Amino acid sequence: MYDSDPADIEEVGWAQFVTDAWTQIFVGYESMTGIRTLGRRWSDLLQAGLDCSQEVADLLVRAEVVERADRDLISIHDPGRLLSAMDEVLADMGADLADMAEVPPADLDRLLASHHDLRALLRASFLASDGPRSTESSATG
Repeated sequence: MYDSDPADIEEVGWAQFVTDAWTQIFVGYESMTGIRTLGRRWSDLLQAGLDCSQEVADLLVRAEVVERADRDLISIHDPGRLLSAMDEVLADMGADLADMAEVPPADLDRLLASHHDLRALLRASFLASDGPRSTESSATG
């Protein structure tokens, strides 16, 4: 992973790690962070959240974040709209995942289930509010 090591995930727990990563992406868009940094954050989220390889994560990020000129999440100033747009990106990544030749068929069901779980956690933790809430409470509830 770019910024994190698998031991970090074990230490803080999966839910805490991915909600922290999601919060970093959100803050990155709000502070107009560069696309390379945002891409690394998305890739970290996917590698940990899906338990996928860096190659698969990077391909998903390239397709849905880097090469999607029609997505201008940095220009969204409403926190609720930004979170919804981020959720749409994550949903599109799931659709892409299902069609990726780089994903071994034996891993596809596991990755799609992980994507479903990741998206469900993030939607429950963030889309019910107008912005990121305490990741401590979202990891426990």
